[in-house]
Amino acid sequence: MPRQNREPERFSEYFRLNQKQEFEFVDIYARQDIPLFLDPYGISAMGTRWSDECETQIKTYFQFLVDSIRNGDQKNTKLLLNALHEVDEVGLGYSSEEPSGRGIGREQAEQIQAAFEDSEAVKSGDIKDLADCALMIPGINRDKISDITANILKQQLIDFTQKQCKKHSIPMKKVPVGNVFDYRQFKFVSQFAQLPIVYGKPKILLPISSVRHVPELGKDKFYRNFVLEFLRAEHHHAGDSLATVLKNGKIVVRIRDLKEKYPLRSKFLYEFSKKHPRVLETYKSELRKISPKAHKSPHLAVKVKVLSADDRVNILKGIDVGKAEAYRFHNFIFVNLIYILGKRLAHPIKEREINDGRKRIDIVFDNDDKDGFFYKLNTLYHIKCPKIFVECKNYGSEIGNPELDQLLGRFSDKRGKFGIIICRSIQDKELLKQRCKDLVNGSGNYIIALDDLDIETLLHFKEERNDEAIDNLLKDKVDELIM
Repeated sequence: MPRQNREPERFSEYFRLNQKQEFEFVDIYARQDIPLFLDPYGISAMGTRWSDECETQIKTYFQFLVDSIRNGDQKNTKLLLNALHEVDEVGLGYSSEEPSGRGIGREQAEQIQAAFEDSEAVKSGDIKDLADCALMIPGINRDKISDITANILKQQLIDFTQKQCKKHSIPMKKVPVGNVFDYRQFKFVSQFAQLPIVYGKPKILLPISSVRHVPELGKDKFYRNFVLEFLRAEHHHAGDSLATVLKNGKIVVRIRDLKEKYPLRSKFLYEFSKKHPRVLETYKSELRKISPKAHKSPHLAVKVKVLSADDRVNILKGIDVGKAEAYRFHNFIFVNLIYILGKRLAHPIKEREINDGRKRIDIVFDNDDKDGFFYKLNTLYHIKCPKIFVECKNYGSEIGNPELDQLLGRFSDKRGKFGIIICRSIQDKELLKQRCKDLVNGSGNYIIALDDLDIETLLHFKEERNDEAIDNLLKDKVDELIM
């Protein structure tokens, strides 16, 4: 007999789990969607190795997508976006009946592709992550962010589901799963996976801390709570036409006046964020702080497999030397330098424009080191280095003066005088070392070179959590130039 006037049947009820316990997963409805959103910042706030791996995968997909768009690679862009179909297995959304495919269909994917390709923020490289997408690209709202996140993290969520099923003795069945993003190959693949079956349909579970009823990530929150408040303070301080003087002498700037002058549009949010980057960074920082408070349940401490040093080295070895795969090599180095250097360097940016857009730097970091190698570059070696520059060369030939001069052209008294050139192999290490020494002696500029073997060594040091060994390897490179 149908249930009357009660909440729909839950996943835990279908499998007759003990209802007195707290579950680490979202207890979705068995037959219909539950009104929640998957929040990438909720995942980030979990602070586990599993969530770190999820963050890496989101960044990898997103950077690959943006780079494909900026390079005019429409075929790859279409493949990356058209694979983002509905993920009915997670059971999120606002459908009151059975899951109805409220995800990203082919037509929507084409619309999203057009929005990405037309976005000035994407073309300029100013978009850095999914949060920026939600703010600066028309049509990319919290629903789409939830869908995109579910698609990108399908493999991680399947792994989480399997662990929860084993923990609670929930039966699983081998079923086909399509459009699983493999960030080792930078593409979506199809596979089979063991999943729980509810009324004949496979289900994928989500960590309870990863979902929100009303996610903070969105244009409205950023616009109202950060942008308008910043502008109100700015106009209040300026005392201009938007500032009204009350009878008691108090100066006020009304929100309705600000909304009229600065209407909520993606283009405006982009232009504002570009002009006031600290406001955007503050918003993102607040997202991370408030995410853990959205649920009372404890944070997860799920142990899952993450990429080992050998896994990463195998990916590197699978990238062919030469111009055809220079893009993949650049992506690999970008992601893995962030992983290796950890908290030493901050705010990594790919293809950063300098000199009014006339030049680009492959990768640039802010030097945020407090006591390690990059800190000592300044204090011990007296090398000015507020920025750390990296150039990637997927070469199978010798690195010569033109390549060194290219990196050298990124240096300045304000930006710093230290950089790293990363290539696949160095045929004549003594010759390259002498060329780098000449730069030190001639202009006080420092360039160290790393090849595949160095990257492999650094990856293993990182896996061993041997920060001292990482610092010493880099230190030895500098010592070779001054001894």
